Amino acid sequence: MVEDQVRQRFGHYQDIVKAQTGREPTNAVVVRRAFLHARKNDLWAELLERVRHRQQPVSEEDDDPDGLFGDVPARRVERGAIKNGRQLPFRPSLQELEIYDAHREAYGFANRSDFLDAVLDAFLPPLPARRPGR
Repeated sequence: MVEDQVRQRFGHYQDIVKAQTGREPTNAVVVRRAFLHARKNDLWAELLERVRHRQQPVSEEDDDPDGLFGDVPARRVERGAIKNGRQLPFRPSLQELEIYDAHREAYGFANRSDFLDAVLDAFLPPLPARRPGR
């Protein structure tokens, strides 16, 4: 599961690459490229922090200066299911899956979806600006 905007940017990236090269990369290739980008630039701590802030936005009511309750990284802060999530199918090799999961675990991501969503979000280009309606 990835955020809807990440899924849209994913398709946009594939379109850009196809326009440039004549070949559209598979979903697994795009995920691998995003992972390699994060690894090359050592983005793991930054990506984990982004995930934590997205999952636990801080408000005044959450002020706990003494750290009485600590941090609960996997806790949802909104009621109900993920509203903006979309499934992104890809077929990694067993070796790729083992590498993704090892890095996810080593850097403290709660699950594979959060990990790959963050990796893709850091790699994919933004969507083009929409022209205002006439």
